[in-house]
Amino acid sequence: MARIFDRVAIETWLRDEIVQKFPRGGLGDIRLGSQVIVNPGETAVFVRGGEPMGTFTSGRHTLTTENIPWLTDWIEKIGFSGKNVFTADVYFVKTTDMTMKWGTANPIIIEHPQRSPGASAIVGNGTYVVKVKDPWRFINAMDAFRDSVRLQQIKQRLDPMMGVMMQDKLSELAIAKNLGPAQLQSFSKDLNELLVGLLQEEFDAVGMVLVDFNIRLALHPNSLAVVTNMGYGTSYVQKQQADAFVEAAKNPSGGGNMGEIGFGAMGMAAMQSMQQQQQPQQQQQQPPAQQTPAATPGTPNVMTPAQAAAILQVSEEDVMAAIEEGDLKARKIGRAYRISRANLEEFLAG
Repeated sequence: MARIFDRVAIETWLRDEIVQKFPRGGLGDIRLGSQVIVNPGETAVFVRGGEPMGTFTSGRHTLTTENIPWLTDWIEKIGFSGKNVFTADVYFVKTTDMTMKWGTANPIIIEHPQRSPGASAIVGNGTYVVKVKDPWRFINAMDAFRDSVRLQQIKQRLDPMMGVMMQDKLSELAIAKNLGPAQLQSFSKDLNELLVGLLQEEFDAVGMVLVDFNIRLALHPNSLAVVTNMGYGTSYVQKQQADAFVEAAKNPSGGGNMGEIGFGAMGMAAMQSMQQQQQPQQQQQQPPAQQTPAATPGTPNVMTPAQAAAILQVSEEDVMAAIEEGDLKARKIGRAYRISRANLEEFLAG
């Protein structure tokens, strides 16, 4: 049988406890006229039948229909048990700061299709601080309808969400700000602040606010290999690498610096090595009679629709139409298409 309570309050908290249910272990009958005591840094949410009935912030509250308007509607809806009591679960939620450690177990992939090689692998670690802003939304998002919820349980839910948030929002930022590997490598305070603004929207959805953010991000030491293995990037010819060097030299304020040039040089060397390793395999796989005709000098091994259009002397729209109709084979990487030289020559051969 449910116990009748004349006082609703949490007497003690565990050091890392975030949510505590009153009463523990089941339902409780609460008498009208009872005192609801909410300490500073707490919020109490009354719940019945899976629906929120009312919220109390810090202070001492007396449960009467005269001073709590929502209680009148509630009582009229559910009626009394004959003892001037009603049944409810009360969830006390801490609204103080929570400091979370966070780090990448695996690199997160940031897409930047307008900057070679199309994506970067990023690693990071540090801390961030959050607190509950909307207790009812937080309880639902964190599945916190339990007698006790502790910080580690919240962290287990937030960690994978944080990885997805970071990947999505950093990709948005990289595309909007035209960032490449060098800019992501030297992640600045300005970019950090922009990222916080983007992440806050995601935390709003789970009833929380992002108070502080101190995550250090860096390019994975084998970023090029990681993104290439995942299907990003292309084997660019020396002309494209030379264009990157020229652009970097012309636009130092836009992030073109020695770090980016160094990355480009390493990327070019790695790509050339890959090409040299792949060429003997391709020659072994193709009988001499069926080998692809020699390409025009300077034609990229992999090209954009615009580059293919320039080679074919048609509009980019004509190339896209051929891709969509299936006549010209192309691989879609993120939001962009890439066309191999072999597929272009096959298309020309009819």
